[in-house]
Amino acid sequence: MTLTDKEYKEFLKTHLDLLFYVGHKKNILPKDLNLKKFLNLDFQIKFKCRESLFDDEDIIDEYIASNFDHLTTDQIKILVGFKKKIRSSFVIFKCLTNYAIFIDTKDNQFYAVKALGDSFDTFFDNFPVNISTTLIPFKDKIIYDGFIQSSGVYYGRNMTEIMNEDYKKAKRNKEILTSLT
Repeated sequence: MTLTDKEYKEFLKTHLDLLFYVGHKKNILPKDLNLKKFLNLDFQIKFKCRESLFDDEDIIDEYIASNFDHLTTDQIKILVGFKKKIRSSFVIFKCLTNYAIFIDTKDNQFYAVKALGDSFDTFFDNFPVNISTTLIPFKDKIIYDGFIQSSGVYYGRNMTEIMNEDYKKAKRNKEILTSLT
């Protein structure tokens, strides 16, 4: 249910380079901080860069324009994909062999989401679980942006049964999104 090692490395490089750029542009990072030191910084600093990224989506176009000569076509597609993001609260309903089933708590939309390097059951002991994250397209898949916040809310048997019925219906009607493009 995870990206291949090659895909994971490609996503990380593209995403972290963008966050580094955002961190400098938004004065979150010291001007003299280099990428190598940024990569070793605390998660909270990268999270601030991520939040600033989503507060100013024009910065993606600015980043692409200022780095166009150094970006591959695939990297540009990944970056443009950030504009098609879905930021929401989700329920990770269950983990399947190829992906996890996410349910958007706002509209009950189902998504088939690939994990990045570690499967979702590495992070959570039980499913369904309520989380906040950002879904983005990656090639022909849906992934999350690497940041998950858990509310610590797990669901009991009755709610799980209701979600399971909704899942079966969505599956039967082919309403589980496997792409954001």
